[in-house]
Amino acid sequence: MNAPLRHPPVLDNQPDMLASSDTWFMPHPDRDEPVGRLARRLFRTLRLHDRPRHPRARLLHVPFLRELALSAHGLYCLFSLGGDVARRFGKSRRRQLLEIAGLAMRDGLDAQTYYMQELYGDGGDQRAAHTLTSFETKNGLFTALKRFAPRRTTGRSPLGDKLAFHARCRRHGVTTVPILLSAARGRCELLDGGIVPGADLFMKPRHGKGARGAGLLRHLGDNHYRGDEGRILSTDSLLADIARRSLETPYLLQPRLTNHRDIADLADDSLLVVRVITCLGADHQPIVTHGMLRVIGKLEPQWHDATEYAAPIDLATGRMGAMTGDKLAAALDWHLHHPVTGAPVAGRILAAWPAVREAACAAHRAFTDRILLGWDIAVTPQGIVVIEGNALPDVAFLQRVHRQPIGRSRLGPLLRGYLDRLALVE
Repeated sequence: MNAPLRHPPVLDNQPDMLASSDTWFMPHPDRDEPVGRLARRLFRTLRLHDRPRHPRARLLHVPFLRELALSAHGLYCLFSLGGDVARRFGKSRRRQLLEIAGLAMRDGLDAQTYYMQELYGDGGDQRAAHTLTSFETKNGLFTALKRFAPRRTTGRSPLGDKLAFHARCRRHGVTTVPILLSAARGRCELLDGGIVPGADLFMKPRHGKGARGAGLLRHLGDNHYRGDEGRILSTDSLLADIARRSLETPYLLQPRLTNHRDIADLADDSLLVVRVITCLGADHQPIVTHGMLRVIGKLEPQWHDATEYAAPIDLATGRMGAMTGDKLAAALDWHLHHPVTGAPVAGRILAAWPAVREAACAAHRAFTDRILLGWDIAVTPQGIVVIEGNALPDVAFLQRVHRQPIGRSRLGPLLRGYLDRLALVE
C-alpha cells in the first residue's frame, strides 16, 4: 500500500514540464505498456495515494487488511457467480480461481473486477491490462493528472459546491437547474425567484455528489407538500424544516425537473441523466469519450431496487446498447428492454444526443482547470440541463456498461498522453 501523500513533491518540482503540451507524445521506454497497467504502476511508484476515497472504509486501505478483505470477497464472488459462469462459458470454478489469482498478482485486479468486467471471457488477460479501477483513479491518480491542466489564478473551479457550481455555469452561459432557496446555519435565502406555488420541489445537500441526502417534495395543493418519507408539510413548515436541517448540512431547494417524452418510459418518478465523460486534448479543448443513460433505482420508491442501471450511447449516432446494472449479483445480466418498466432500450436512438454532447463540451470549457470530468445531463421538455460535474467519475461501471476497458476506448489515447507525461518524472 502506498503511503498517503496529498501533493507528490516530485510533480510540483517540474512546473515547466507540467505547463507545456510539447511533451505530450515524447517517447518513453514503456510506450507499449497497457494503460491500466501503466496507471497502477505510476500510482504505486509515485506514491499518489492522497486520500482513502474508495472504498470508503479506511481499514480497507491498510496493507494486509486490504489483502485479507479482498481474498474473502473473492471467495464470495466465486461462490456467488462461479457456477453460472461455469454453466454459460464452460470454465470451471477451479479455472476461474486460478485466473483471479493470476490477475491479482499480475495486474492488481480483484475478483469483483473479474466478474463485473467479464474478464473470464476470451482475451480477458489483454483486456485486464487496459482496465482501470476506482482504487487508483479515485484515491490519487486523477488528482495528480489535474496538474497538467491550464493554470488559473483564481483557484480551483467549484464542483462539489452546488451553489458555486451553479453560479459559475450561469456566468459561462451553461444551463443548470435553478436554485430557488439556499439554507445554511439555520437561515434560508430565496434565490432565482423563490418558491413557485403549485410546483413539485427537489431538496438536496449543497455539498457532495449524487443523490445522497436528496428528496422529492410533491405539491399537494393549498401550499402543502409530501416528502419521500410521507410527511405532509405546509410551505412555512417546509422552510422551517430546511432551516433546521441546515444547522448540520447546508441544503438547496430546486424545482423538480421531468423527463422529455422521448425517454419518459425509462423511469417512473426519477430524473434520468446522461453521464458524459469529457477529457482535455493536447490543445486543452474538451473531447467527448463516453456517453451512457443512467437510471438510479433508489430514486424510484415503488421499485424497491437500489440498482443503478445504464445503457451505453454510441458517440456518433446516439444509439443505445443493452442495459445492465451495477450490482454483483446481476453481473451476468444484460437487458434489451428496461428490466423494470419493460420499455425498449437496445437499438433506441437518443434524439437529443448531439445537444447533450455539445452541452458537456460547453460545460467543460467553463472548467478547463480540470483534465477529465464526468457530467450528468438531463433531457427535459424545456431543453438540455447540466445537473452536475464530477472530477472523480466512476470508471468501473463506465467500463462495464460499455463492455470495453478504458485503455481501448476513445479515452485511452488521451489518458495515455497524460500518463506518459507523468511517467517522465519517475
